[in-house]
Amino acid sequence: MSFGKAGMVILALVSVGFITLLATRGTQSNQPNFDLVGEPAPLFSSQTISGSEFNLEQILLENRSLTPRDQVWVAINFFASWCTGCIVEHDELLTFHSESVVAAAGTRCKTRLVSIAFNDNKKDIETFFEKYGGDWPVLLDEGTNRITIDYSVMTAPETILVAPSGLVVKKIVGPITYDKLTDGIEC
Repeated sequence: MSFGKAGMVILALVSVGFITLLATRGTQSNQPNFDLVGEPAPLFSSQTISGSEFNLEQILLENRSLTPRDQVWVAINFFASWCTGCIVEHDELLTFHSESVVAAAGTRCKTRLVSIAFNDNKKDIETFFEKYGGDWPVLLDEGTNRITIDYSVMTAPETILVAPSGLVVKKIVGPITYDKLTDGIEC
């Protein structure tokens, strides 16, 4: 049974049509936004491993009633106890958290740090913080997977810097330094 010239032409036309369809169709709305910089930060509220609640929306709403120098910048750090890059950056996060105020252009900006556990468990996270120090909020509950997806996090460590206005101003993939994290903070 021979395919013939007519069959080849039909196959070529169908192939070209299929390729054109794939190349020109729009992206689906449920696709993650891998470049969040300049976009509103996805809002979340989640339980910390110590049992308290961390609510990004509440922090950003409170910022609206404060003067610019009293508003808070939020660093969201996605980490895991098994992550070597997370160990590398941990001293930098300790410095950022302990200062909770960053000197910028002659003023001092308030900052806040929260970590979101990435594919981890409470016991290993507690052991990590006992060994390396730190007392900032660490989120781990059924909602943290959704937060990870909303922020398009692929692996740990990744850190997102959210301005007091609620816009994402920086996304750092890999271990951070204090200077890299605080560069661009303006009150």
